[in-house]
This record gives sequence, C-alpha cells and structure tokens, in this order.
Amino acid sequence: MIEDGPDAFMKRWRAHAAEAVLFARPEGSPLLEAEVGPVIVQLLERTNPYGSDPGPARIIINPTATLATSEDATPHVHVPARGALEGRGTIAATWEDVVVVDAGIPLVIAIDKTGQAEERTFETGMHVAFEAAPPIHGFVVPPEARRSTEARAVDEAQ
Repeated sequence: MIEDGPDAFMKRWRAHAAEAVLFARPEGSPLLEAEVGPVIVQLLERTNPYGSDPGPARIIINPTATLATSEDATPHVHVPARGALEGRGTIAATWEDVVVVDAGIPLVIAIDKTGQAEERTFETGMHVAFEAAPPIHGFVVPPEARRSTEARAVDEAQ
C-alpha cells in the first residue's frame, strides 16, 4: 500500500504537485480534466470528487505505471488515450515503490511490478520511460495547503 488515505498521501507528496487548470466537469463524468503543462489529462479525483472548482489549481498526478530505464533524458509526456499517460523523464525522488518523475510536469508514479521477471531498483537521477493505463489518480491540493511555508509559520507564531 502506498498511502494511508488521501490526506496522508497529499501530505507526503504535496511538494510535487503540478500547476494545473481544472475544467468544468461534464455532467455524469467520474473524471476530472485538467490542463497540465502541454497536455490535458483525465484524472480520477481522490480528494473530493465533484468538489473542485474550475480554474487554477495544484494537483498531485498519481499514475500507476510500468517503468524502464531510458537513454533519452528529454522530459516528455503525452496522452495516448483517454485516461492514459506515457512519456519519459528523470527521477527526482523515491520512496518504497513510488518515484517522482520530472517529465516536464511532476508525476508521483506508483511502480507497477506485475509481469516483471526480476526486481528493478530505480534511483534519483535515473532517466526512465513510463506507460500508465487508466485510471490516473489526481489529488487536488486544497487552497489552504497552497499557502507558502512562510505564511503558515507567521500564522503558527500568532
């Protein structure tokens, strides 16, 4: 298990949230659509389904993906099909079976180990390619959590 719940997950990975623009949700759709960098992604919102307002937001993008080492270090991400995501980038952080990949946008990737014949170790600085099938999880960081560390310190001192 990579999380104890949405709040614990957001607390651990908040620093790797991406700047996004959320779109109005089509009636009846379980997916949140967001423009993040050069792509529009469809995400299964884990924080407050149907509670996110359209507009600017910070979001933790959390696909489960297969990873492979890559010779190409050029960050790249694209959406090959609705709800899917693939690309390449550099590992910025690791924790157990989770890696943060800078693919031009930060992605907090849970490593899919199904079908792997051998255990692979991924380390910070490695260049990787990834493929993630739907659903891609999304955690919308609430507005109060977006405040700067300095602003929170001032509030705590008062």
